[in-house]
Amino acid sequence: LLIDGQDYYRAFMRAAQKAERSIIILAWDFDSRVVLDFDDDNLPTITLGEFLNGLCERNRKLRIQILDWDYPMIFGTGREFPLTFGITWKTHRHIDFRYDDTHPLAGSHHQKIVAIDDKVAFCGGFDLTSRRWDTPDHAPDDPRRKWEDKPYPPFHDTMIGVDGEAAAALGAIARQRWLLATNESLRVLPTSGDPWPKEMPVHVSDAHVAVSVTAPPQDGQEPVRQVEQLYLDMIARAKRYIYIENQYFTSQTVGEALEKRLAEPDGPEIIVLTRLLSHGWLEEVTMTYLRTRLVRRLREADVHGHLRVYYPYRRGLREGTCIDLHSKIMIVDDEWLRIGSSNLSNRSMAVDTECDVTIEARGDAKVRAAIQRFLYTLLAEHSSCTVEDIEAAIEGSPSLAKAIKGLGCDERRITDLESPEIAGSVLDLASIGDLETPISLDGLVQELTPPGDSVPTRRGRMILAAALVGVISLAFLWRYTPLSAVATPETAIAWARTLSDHWWAPFIVVLAYTPASIVLLPRWIITLAAVVAF
Repeated sequence: LLIDGQDYYRAFMRAAQKAERSIIILAWDFDSRVVLDFDDDNLPTITLGEFLNGLCERNRKLRIQILDWDYPMIFGTGREFPLTFGITWKTHRHIDFRYDDTHPLAGSHHQKIVAIDDKVAFCGGFDLTSRRWDTPDHAPDDPRRKWEDKPYPPFHDTMIGVDGEAAAALGAIARQRWLLATNESLRVLPTSGDPWPKEMPVHVSDAHVAVSVTAPPQDGQEPVRQVEQLYLDMIARAKRYIYIENQYFTSQTVGEALEKRLAEPDGPEIIVLTRLLSHGWLEEVTMTYLRTRLVRRLREADVHGHLRVYYPYRRGLREGTCIDLHSKIMIVDDEWLRIGSSNLSNRSMAVDTECDVTIEARGDAKVRAAIQRFLYTLLAEHSSCTVEDIEAAIEGSPSLAKAIKGLGCDERRITDLESPEIAGSVLDLASIGDLETPISLDGLVQELTPPGDSVPTRRGRMILAAALVGVISLAFLWRYTPLSAVATPETAIAWARTLSDHWWAPFIVVLAYTPASIVLLPRWIITLAAVVAF
């Protein structure tokens, strides 16, 4: 059970160093430049790209597959230049990097899985990317927490590492995702060693583990909504408490299930911990507004005083920042512990691909104790207390919420989240940011197609053939003539820098964009130029 980036990145490195044949990485984001660890002088020791290349150099039998979400350009400014061009990271020949573009419109690949020889696997909220590394202290001014020479806010997240059958199940999910994205099968290769690193503690052993996924409809396959169903089942089965840590809190179905439990006089306590602020204005006017609506609704339904919604407070952070709580956790009655990639949002239930791992105690005292200690460790981190302090406070309190209220100090504490009133029209617009069902491209086409049958004429076929010849000719010109020297990242960046010195540059970019696309100037070149210029 791994809390925060320092522990996870170290565990990942130690396990990867023991890999014999295969490492599969599934990611929402991946950045080869991210620093994995620091020395005693707080200096970077190695980047992710260097580390993976080094693994392949030392072990010629090792193959590494990396599958990253093929993101839209709106996300591009914070990401590494597409690795398929080999500009920022030249991968070893035994590393196969691909982008997954198979999701429905407005959907994303959101699973975060690392599978090593199908014997050890990690799953949770962490991507191997920028602005994720941090320690449980979440110090406001940690000098190691920088990206491109700029500090970023404290970041909190969790992962779970598993072996045995659970690791094999996660490996199978990773290979299936690779197959759907690339049409290539990955075999399970025989190995003799155990990649579980001795430095990684064993918190739970011989436990029952469930793996649940969300998968939108794809290539004729039915959608899979295990993530949502398990959330509903865990909420329905809770007797004493439900503890939630999540980046988002907007899911309508989860909200309805919690609302139903709040109506019960003897229902469970519900503790929700989320982050205070969102990333940028777009997320603020969508996910934060939708969260506010759900929190207000649940507080109105909380007639028995069972609900508390908090955020982790840390004094000394720069204005406009907070602890970036990115974890996706649900703990119920010391009986179930769930860690994964799924947010409590509509899109995680149906639109994005997700994967969660849940431990079930089934009355086993050792497993229950491990789940309880993990909860106490989380609360201790957020309150700047020791685990023993948390244990004593909870044992001496009639409720979890009252124990939490008495914890913390001026430096760090768990604080009530406000939920101001927001206009209904604004909330209706915000709903676009958290879709409840995938958008079907076929459905859109059908919706926009005029009624009636159209029979192609001889003249129409000739026009189509001429257009096809024109397109092929233009593609040939851009690839095999001196024009190919124009379509390079260096040229695009040079154009952009020249343009950006002039006030009229944005108008030129807008006017040039469509004609450039029509003549088949590679679209990513002009997009890159536009991004840099603006």
